[in-house]
Amino acid sequence: MELLARCQKFMATLGVPVTAFCRSVNILPTAFYSWKNGTIKLSDTTLTRIDEYLKNYNF
Repeated sequence: MELLARCQKFMATLGVPVTAFCRSVNILPTAFYSWKNGTIKLSDTTLTRIDEYLKNYNF
């Protein structure tokens, strides 16, 4: 599953607000929304950090 889809599933399943998720993975909510809309590409370091965070919760 694509990383963005995993993020959205995580937030929807656990009821986590975007702001709380972004704070946990250390990105700005505006960066998350821009990534979601395809206007920016996050760095490999940031993508790895998000991936590892989601894996901690089995997503």
